[in-house]
Amino acid sequence: MDPTQTLCRNLKRLVLLVLLAVSLGAPVLNARQPTPAEMEAISKETRLVFETFLQLWQEERYFEMYDFGKKQSREILSLEEFATRMVELDWVPVGLSQEKPSEISYRYRTLLYMNAHIVFRHKSFYDLQFTKPKAFLLQKEKGSWKFDLIQMIRSPYYSPEDS
Repeated sequence: MDPTQTLCRNLKRLVLLVLLAVSLGAPVLNARQPTPAEMEAISKETRLVFETFLQLWQEERYFEMYDFGKKQSREILSLEEFATRMVELDWVPVGLSQEKPSEISYRYRTLLYMNAHIVFRHKSFYDLQFTKPKAFLLQKEKGSWKFDLIQMIRSPYYSPEDS
């Protein structure tokens, strides 16, 4: 085979590979950043889900909180184990800090962080409270926003000696 024919054939293959890579990569790049209208809709939806989840946590309704867990979290933690671990925590949220509003940090259309300053109260000593910034991972699974339950059983990592 002639060297120019080989070069021409390799060039065609290279062009096809580049075109294929660009055409497959373009949707991935577009999927990363939501449009302003989508961001507004996602913001409203996730804030509502977050407020509902926080309300359940405040009321210590752990069985219902479990339904908000990501599939991966629910595969690791059983409902009973999650509820037991949450009951064992010394601190529950009282609400969101009024001084610092919650913010959403978008990663993808289906993955984001809800950054909030949570006011926690001790379960036994009601006068003990503190505010802590927390970033809650939310992932959209089958049309619903879900939380990382493993993160929840590790919240808020605080003891009175730390203050």
